[in-house]
Amino acid sequence: MKNFFYNKNDIIIVVVILVIAGLLIYNRVGAIMNYPAKIAEENAKTQTTQTVETTTTTTTTTTTTPTEAPAAETSAGNASSGE
Repeated sequence: MKNFFYNKNDIIIVVVILVIAGLLIYNRVGAIMNYPAKIAEENAKTQTTQTVETTTTTTTTTTTTPTEAPAAETSAGNASSGE
């Protein structure tokens, strides 16, 4: 029995390492496969939050228009139009 373990020791160690690696990979495949969906969900939440913040912010713009143009601009406008 001692000779069997001595002769097959390297093979047994390789098999044990492969089994452990296989179990770790099998255990994490679900998390790895769900990662892109998780990132997409987080990005969607971020965009929704930014959209809500944008729509709740109101901007007031005031535009003033002059009621009478200055006399110098009126005479210069008539001279340049050729009338």
